[in-house]
Amino acid sequence: MKPFKIAFFAVLLALYACGDDQVNYPTGSTEVPLQVKVTEVKNFSGASIIYYDRPNDKNLQYVKAVWTTDDGIEYNQTASFYTDSILVDGFGNEGSYKVKLYSVSHGQTYSAPVEVTVNPTRPPYLVAYDNLRIMPTFMGIRVTAENATGAKLAFRTFKQDMATGEWVEIGTHYTLNPTVEYFNRGHEPDLDQNFRVQVRDRWGHWSPPRDTTCSPWFEMELPKNLFREVALCNLSGDGSYVPDQTGYTLPSNFWGHKMHSWSGSNVSFDRLYDGAVGNSSQCYHTKPLAPFPQHFTIDLGAEYNLSRFVLWPRNDPANQFRGGHPQIIRVFGAKYTGSNPSELVDDINDSDAWIDMGLFYLSKADGTFDPYPGTNDRTAEDNEIIANGHEMTLNSIDQPVRYVRVQTIKCFAASAHAGAVMIGEISFFGSNK
Repeated sequence: MKPFKIAFFAVLLALYACGDDQVNYPTGSTEVPLQVKVTEVKNFSGASIIYYDRPNDKNLQYVKAVWTTDDGIEYNQTASFYTDSILVDGFGNEGSYKVKLYSVSHGQTYSAPVEVTVNPTRPPYLVAYDNLRIMPTFMGIRVTAENATGAKLAFRTFKQDMATGEWVEIGTHYTLNPTVEYFNRGHEPDLDQNFRVQVRDRWGHWSPPRDTTCSPWFEMELPKNLFREVALCNLSGDGSYVPDQTGYTLPSNFWGHKMHSWSGSNVSFDRLYDGAVGNSSQCYHTKPLAPFPQHFTIDLGAEYNLSRFVLWPRNDPANQFRGGHPQIIRVFGAKYTGSNPSELVDDINDSDAWIDMGLFYLSKADGTFDPYPGTNDRTAEDNEIIANGHEMTLNSIDQPVRYVRVQTIKCFAASAHAGAVMIGEISFFGSNK
């Protein structure tokens, strides 16, 4: 037999085999499928996973779970034939709930239900409520809570109108982070006021209100017209580098970080505090390939008890949670508060001269640190951070400071831009009282 005839008959045989399989496969069958057999239930915060053995039934297309929460809402969830478990969630309270499991055929015929009892533990929104704290801070309140499961929660904040007694909503904080911390500012300092926070989950369950009375502390944004660059120079200081594998070197008499430049750029140290955050070429931008850590030091022009700072990355999509966007920084305050910066001790490791005011992680909105691969991969929440800046609360210290040193330990960059630190603006807040 010739080769092409052999191939022709082989194709016919394959088509026949496939056709026969389709004829006997119960697509669209209304025959009742066999039931699943529940083997185990695992209970979690506000949810449970039901494990089962699938029946040996080609008529089974998927498994469907149906349950009703204690607020009277019926939910359902489906699981593919290829899985052996199904998640049931959305429970507003801990307790016992009945779940019905149906086997569903290709023709959408349901088996009789298999009933199983699940016992989800206290749901995430109530766990967060249990450890919710409201505390006074500069010009407002600080709210903290634990969200161990990383559930999607909303924290609604209210303030009581002192004239009418009405509770007025003043903000909502959305989060997936296991550790919750947010601030609500803009309130009258040194005056007792009533605040309320409620927690909501994605199913619309509300916690009871958590109320507190507190008096916010006075705070102001430091006037930037008094800010000045301070150039310190030793191995832990500003702009003092030794040759390394990158080949990056600086003259021995160089003071301050060497700024990067390109055609049309307007890069300089004082762009850190010029009040402009929207110009991508008007920023603080160090030379690429400089080794970390890098530092800059600012003379604030007067003594302040510092409360927080806000840092905006360079307004450039290629360097927003990518490139030279700072990721890990540490802030120091000098114990010396005189007007002569030459009296400052260079070495930030000298605890007699410098106060560690905090180590800060400038994460993406979801709390992660992997750089985005593309320039348009940011979420709406990420863009909100870009617009409003990274707000960080400084460690409380017992004395005012005049000189602040910011140490950049790491950027989001890949190795090609490892040494370029890019900052659009930085603002400091505190009190001179």
